[in-house]
Amino acid sequence: MEETQWDIKTIKRLKKKQLVQINLVMLLLFLLFGYFSQNGKSSLIIWGFCVIMWLTVVITFFTLKRRPIGTKTSRILQKFDKDRLGQKRWKRRKIIEFGIISVISVFVTVLVFSMDFNSAKFDFPLDAFPFIGAWVGTNIGEIVRISNL
Repeated sequence: MEETQWDIKTIKRLKKKQLVQINLVMLLLFLLFGYFSQNGKSSLIIWGFCVIMWLTVVITFFTLKRRPIGTKTSRILQKFDKDRLGQKRWKRRKIIEFGIISVISVFVTVLVFSMDFNSAKFDFPLDAFPFIGAWVGTNIGEIVRISNL
């Protein structure tokens, strides 16, 4: 098996670029959450979350079985992670990731179909704190991983 030499400076630059991309997506989702919650369209938020979860399941499955999909940056970084971790460890992590995301997606789907949307209300400033916490946690985690390279 051939081992590829990776330029760590380039990988760090690509990881920072990916972090910016993630932050732009999170900002868009935050703005959409705020807009829909202020206009009383909580069902769109819940259905949108369900769709995003199932898309994540499909992308994870395709990455596990075929090849990484996404932006050029994310494909390169996934290939780097695969080389760095080794095929067996990378595959084990992807299977665990796929399992966890699948279980969460099924749970969210069951909630979507069993929930009464007429009673669901979002109080935007307060209900956004978990989202903001996840956003901050994602950034801290990625910055730590970038600095550990």
